[in-house]
Amino acid sequence: MDLAKLSVMMLLAVIFFGLSGLMIMIFLQWITRQSYAHDAVDKHGISRVSASRLGGAAIFASWLGLSVAGYFSDYFGDASGGPAGPYWVDWIAVGCCAFLGLVEDLHNNYLSPRFRLYAEFGIFAVTIAVWPALIPVDLGIPGLHVLMGLPVIGWLLTVIFCVGFVNSINMADGANGLIAGVMTIAFSLFYVSTGEFVYAAMMTACAVFTIFNVISGRLFLGDAGAYGLGASLAISGLYLFYDDIFSAAFLACLFAYPCIDFIMTLARRYGAGRSIFLPDNDHLHNRIHYHFQRWLPSKTLANSMTGGLVVASSSGLTAVGYIYQWWPVTSDLWAWLFLFQCIGYWTVFYLTGLGRVNVQYELRL
Repeated sequence: MDLAKLSVMMLLAVIFFGLSGLMIMIFLQWITRQSYAHDAVDKHGISRVSASRLGGAAIFASWLGLSVAGYFSDYFGDASGGPAGPYWVDWIAVGCCAFLGLVEDLHNNYLSPRFRLYAEFGIFAVTIAVWPALIPVDLGIPGLHVLMGLPVIGWLLTVIFCVGFVNSINMADGANGLIAGVMTIAFSLFYVSTGEFVYAAMMTACAVFTIFNVISGRLFLGDAGAYGLGASLAISGLYLFYDDIFSAAFLACLFAYPCIDFIMTLARRYGAGRSIFLPDNDHLHNRIHYHFQRWLPSKTLANSMTGGLVVASSSGLTAVGYIYQWWPVTSDLWAWLFLFQCIGYWTVFYLTGLGRVNVQYELRL
């Protein structure tokens, strides 16, 4: 890796996160030098360099290190606990999802998409059954609260939501800093709103990874990151809604891009008569990147600009609304911003498709 890039990454890590940021950055650099779990060049139709798929595993390892340090040191504060309730099942579910993805990172195409899907259903089925408080009963949508109030129906719909959300994270993981940026913003707002150290640790790990991913482009989240961190966000969101920290509308705005892109992608593939399990390179971030790479000389810069723009206009916009208190975070009025994000997605998707020759790649989810 270019020494100048490495120096900049380390400097930013130290400025924002001190010694812990520097140590995580060194660890990420070490990961990229390993010879295993490398992603295929151009896998997402964006990357042009070989990169490690162990970014997600590195984030979890960094989070674990910070958690252990936080447990034994007052420097990290006293709020090192977790949410009330049987939250142990949360960590088991997150760990199982991360392990499922890690197997795929280490042995590409070892697990079929259908097996992974069924495994996710099993993981979340048990999680929601053990912790039924996570079922979002009062969503404020006429008629839906009646269905969610029925134990079996509510359990089933919540499981389907969690599985869909995790796969939406996996599908949208294409451009440098895209999903990592969404996660950094989400865990930051979770921490600011709850004061829980677990979110501060995850925010730090994700933020340092985002810096590394954006500048170098040589370390991806991989399936361990997409599945594990996606599960963490899904369960955290359900709990924070249950605890009346955030409204469902606010959370929808926070995770607007992966969710909207997921629904759009499934509809697009189904409409084209293709299997929904066969990935393609016609996501919105692929279309945006197509134009950026025509205008920018650097392939890494075009990739990172794509991710940065998507994050800034989706989760970033929500963070701005949070900071300037457009509405209370428990208000359903955030649905108006979500509607704006949906319209914006469709508009940009159409405009960026003009003049673009779409090349479909038979790739793995």
